[in-house]
Amino acid sequence: MILIIGKSDLSKSLIDKLEDVTVVGRPEYNFSLKEDCDRLVNMYNPDIIINTLGSLNNEIWNSLTVNFVTGVYLTLSFYNKLSKAHIINISSASTFWVSYPGISDERLIYNLAKESLSNFNRHFNRKIIDENKKDVLISTIEPGAFPSKMNGHSGSIEIEKIATLVKNTIENPVQHVSMIK
Repeated sequence: MILIIGKSDLSKSLIDKLEDVTVVGRPEYNFSLKEDCDRLVNMYNPDIIINTLGSLNNEIWNSLTVNFVTGVYLTLSFYNKLSKAHIINISSASTFWVSYPGISDERLIYNLAKESLSNFNRHFNRKIIDENKKDVLISTIEPGAFPSKMNGHSGSIEIEKIATLVKNTIENPVQHVSMIK
């Protein structure tokens, strides 16, 4: 079973490409709340977890929580619970240029949170490299801008290409992949 976290435009595209998919998100879950994250982890035992959560808004606390803290918390929680799984965190290609002159506060916080999520995944994979008792892989996908509700449906990469990249990462697992264009 594939569990997709976040009722995003990307999750909608993934539903068409993948089988045995369950999508969770608002209003059933508020992923800025630890209790809702715990409820999700307790409720599901998926083979594959795809975290599509992303929030670009001017509320710094929520942006940091949803884009970084929740991803880390769910990754650790599912990793500790499951003995076999593939966890895929969708980050952002903005990790390549986190800051630049004139960047808005909301974009800076989003970019910083996604960079932190990508770095967590890298460091966590180094931490678990010699753990023979688990068959859990953590993958990070850093897509460039694609049309979605979050960015006003603007972006240069077709969302179908991102969904195909996710599917390919499931079929041919890698730890880290970026798609700039």
